[in-house]
Amino acid sequence: LKGGGPSGGGGPGTFSYSFQGDPHVIFEEFFGGRNPFGQFFGARNGGMDEDMDTDDPFARFGMGGGGMGGGFPRSFSTGMGGMGGHSSVVKKHQDPPVVHDLRVTLEEVLSGCTKKMKISRKRLNPDGRTIRTEDKILEVQIKKGWKEGTKITFPKEGDETPTNIPADVVFVLKDKTHLVFKREGSDIVYTAKISLRDV
Repeated sequence: LKGGGPSGGGGPGTFSYSFQGDPHVIFEEFFGGRNPFGQFFGARNGGMDEDMDTDDPFARFGMGGGGMGGGFPRSFSTGMGGMGGHSSVVKKHQDPPVVHDLRVTLEEVLSGCTKKMKISRKRLNPDGRTIRTEDKILEVQIKKGWKEGTKITFPKEGDETPTNIPADVVFVLKDKTHLVFKREGSDIVYTAKISLRDV
């Protein structure tokens, strides 16, 4: 700024500016001292720590001098509740899957069907601490030709507690015994007894 700001006693259009060359001098002129927080905290024992460098008011936060430095000191970070070294948040883990057999007839697999399975499970109340027991109907859509061993998963439908993530509920298809036929893979096998004369 060659024109600078208006001088103290000059008239309109009269400007003067003198560069001091020292940023600390400019800082003192602007804030009225080297410590801009002095008017809020008073003297060194009036609220500021004894070991605080008042020549560099940002040194306490690890940002003095050459930039960010080492970040926030331990005394600052630990005073911020859960943001410090100790955290009260409990990491939840999901329980292992709850597996149930789902028995189907060959006729049900031939055409497809819907099975309604009633489960009883524990759920958290709105307060996040107490638990209630509730029943739920899960509808399992059986598609044509599904093989034995097919798994149908209902995510997070298991018991819920304050310390866990509900388990997945898994139904595994099992063939019911048929009076006449037996399934082997994609084939239907019929076992017939014949006499030597029929051979």
